[in-house]
Parts: sequence; C-alpha cells; structure tokens
Amino acid sequence: MLKPLSQLWVIAILLLFTHPAEAARTDVVYMHNGDRVTGEIKSLFRGRLEFKTDHMGTLLIDWEDIKQVISDTGQSVELTGGQRFYGPLEKPTDPNMVAVKTESGVVGLAVRDVSAMYPVKTTFWQRLEVSFRLGFNWDKSSEVGKYNVGTSAVYRDPEFVSRIGFSSEFTTQSGRDTNSRASLNASHLRFLQNKQFRTYFGNLDHNENLGLKLRSLVGAGYGWIPIRSRHTWFSAMIGLAANREIPVQGNEQNNIEGVLGASFEYFKYAVPKKSFTSDLIIYPSLNEGGRVRAEFKTNFDIELYRDLFWGMEFYTSYDSDPITQGAETTDYGINSSVAYKF
Repeated sequence: MLKPLSQLWVIAILLLFTHPAEAARTDVVYMHNGDRVTGEIKSLFRGRLEFKTDHMGTLLIDWEDIKQVISDTGQSVELTGGQRFYGPLEKPTDPNMVAVKTESGVVGLAVRDVSAMYPVKTTFWQRLEVSFRLGFNWDKSSEVGKYNVGTSAVYRDPEFVSRIGFSSEFTTQSGRDTNSRASLNASHLRFLQNKQFRTYFGNLDHNENLGLKLRSLVGAGYGWIPIRSRHTWFSAMIGLAANREIPVQGNEQNNIEGVLGASFEYFKYAVPKKSFTSDLIIYPSLNEGGRVRAEFKTNFDIELYRDLFWGMEFYTSYDSDPITQGAETTDYGINSSVAYKF
C-alpha cells in the first residue's frame, strides 16, 4: 500500500514545482461595452471565459458580456447538445455567432448554444490542472486530532478527460491506536456521440474502520451525460469491475461486481468562485450473494483569494458484509481543508 502511494506523492511534488512554458498571447476578446482585450484563451467553462493576459493577470469574463472572440489557435468548441467543432475562431459576420474555421469550412454557432471551449493545440502543461489540499481538526477536550491531505490532477483533451487523485486521512486520540483511511484513484473518460461516454477506472483503497487493509479494483463502464450546461453537469453510468481485497484479519478474496454510478456538479464563477460536487457509486457483488458496497462523497469549495480555496467534504463508505469479521459496515465523516489550484 505504501509503495504506490509514495510514488504518487513524488509525481505530485514534481507537478507542483514544475513550471510550464508560456504560449503566445494573440487571442482577442471584444466586449459589449466596447473594451478590447488581447491575451490567451485558457477555457470557457460553466459560463465564464478564463483569459490570460500579460499585464492584468488571468481574467474571468462572463460569457454574456462578450461580443466576439477571435483566435488563431485551434479551439475545441462544444455545444449544449454535445456536438464539437475544432478550429481557429474567425471574426463573425453576426455578433450573436461564433465562427469556427473547420476543415470543412467556416461554421457559425449561436453564442447561446456554446457551453465549453478550450485550445486543442496547447502543450501538455496547459491542458493539465493540479490541486493540493491540506486539512486539520483537533478537539482539546477529547484530544482527538484529524489530519487530511490530498492531491489531484486533471488532463483535458477534446476527446477525453483523464484524472488521478490521492487522499489520506489519519485520526489520532490519546491512549488509542492511530486510525487511517486512504484512496488512490484514476479514471479515463472518452466522449462519444449523443452525450454518451466510455470510461475506464482503477482504485486502491485502505480503510481500517471497515477492516480493509487494501482493495485493488479495475473496471470499465458506459454512460450518458443528459445535463452538461455552463453551470451544471450530471452523468450516470453502468459498468463492471473486478477487485482483490486484503483484510486486516482473515483471508484474501477476489470479487466481481456490477457498477452503478451518478455524478452531479454545480459551479458558479461569481465572486467568490464556488463549486458543489456529489458522487455516488454502488457496487452490487456478482459472486457473493447479498453483498453490496457503496461510496458517496460530496464537496463544497469556495475561493478565499486567487486560486486559494476553503472546502468542506462529507463522505460515506458502506459495506453490507465487510471482509474482516466484526468490522464496521459504515464509515463516514466530515473534513474541512484549504486547497490551492493551478
């Protein structure tokens, strides 16, 4: 368990302290109020255009306030219906349109239908988003200390999204053994036609409360994104997974499970920035009758100052038949932490 987690920390540290190369800032944004700004399009996500400039830093501009966007860089433009168009952005003849120069010619897209946009001819570092999280809680009367740390990375491509994340929590109390839980997870989601997607995922989990020393899991699934707007994302998926469990006490065990999942996310770029995410995954066992596992997690983040966030997380892990005899069936908790995202 410690070896793969230690390797992830090394990767995370390299990500945190490696500086990506800067791209030329030649994109132009024309505002309805007559202003003109030159810089570099980073992304259009959930109703706000992230636009990096040389002298004003990174601006977050409401999409409704923009009259025109012009870019020599190839852009991936996604509509609320799920369609995607690739190419530079030319000056449109209609101010209510976005003109994308595709291989088949210039395509005019209604501004109100554009839900997301980001450069497709960017470097690896410009497509990567990294965050680091640290939290601590302590109660003097009970002498209980709770520490949580985590790091995550998201790589976005016009055709797919890849994620990797690590989180760990330690609970200490005078006169008792330290209790811990940790999770290392990775996923790869490839977009398909008609708001559908294919996904592959893997997890390493450790949870002493549930009697689990280590669970290694790999799986695949197929899903649908019925809601994908400027502020809201909702997806559902079904799949199949195989895992190997090592208990705190007892014999190792191999399992085949079904996978049912749902994810909801709401994001608002108003000052301050804030987001709410909620994920539920249910694993009904296919080789051990009656056993069901479930993981639920919900997060709320609010920006304190320039990419520095305060967050609150609630989590629940459930196992109807823990592999270690006498272990708890449910583990839940609340964590608060500060995070830096870049």
